[in-house]
Amino acid sequence: MKLGAGMKGQLAFAVAMLFAAPVGAQTAPAKATAAPPSATKPCDPVAPEIGANGDPIYTGCQIRTLGGTLPKLASAPEEPDLTSLYQRGIQGGIIFDIVIGKDGRAHNVTVKVSSRSPELDAIGLDIVNRSVFSPATDRDGKPIDVKAVYPTYFWKDSIGKDEFTNKRCDQFLIDTAWHQNNFPEEKPEQYRGWLLITGLLFANSVQTGKLKKNLDLPTYSQVVETCKSNPGEPFIAAVLGKP
Repeated sequence: MKLGAGMKGQLAFAVAMLFAAPVGAQTAPAKATAAPPSATKPCDPVAPEIGANGDPIYTGCQIRTLGGTLPKLASAPEEPDLTSLYQRGIQGGIIFDIVIGKDGRAHNVTVKVSSRSPELDAIGLDIVNRSVFSPATDRDGKPIDVKAVYPTYFWKDSIGKDEFTNKRCDQFLIDTAWHQNNFPEEKPEQYRGWLLITGLLFANSVQTGKLKKNLDLPTYSQVVETCKSNPGEPFIAAVLGKP
């Protein structure tokens, strides 16, 4: 399978996340006194877990310690069409705990962090189950099982996406309402689209040297009220106070 354009960056990040050494595997900082070169700390746990089939399931740290090689992502499905979900304000990321088997497929897949959308979680699960890996190997080149973390992200609000740059006020209201309903522990201002647009404007103000002028913006609540009164106006215009 070929990787969809929108999935390439996501999966590249996934590979980095999959096999990043845990803190315990990092090289300890050198001491100020004359001491032997710093040694690598032992893995935690030191020994691999034993799977249901009796085979050991290693961590990335344990594989490095054994002198083996880590798995690599070989292929993944095309990015699905999420238009219907995006129109309902649904977006987010899902993080899965998986075991990459000797056969190069994901096993024991469980949701570590949910997007809080069953539909989006199911799409992420399908991508994980259909992904193919070059399996990890021991020092003799024999394939082995390894634990990994596989993040999948489906962001409607992303720089360069038409859904974000061309967002209208009515869609902003749908998007932020979905965020508030599904993440009640977060403040409304933590909605991703709001953070992105205000962050971009802040960065632009720093770059152009017009910090005070560019940050003289309406509050989140004011933008919501503006959008309710002008649902067909561009979201960016409401943020800039120019509906």
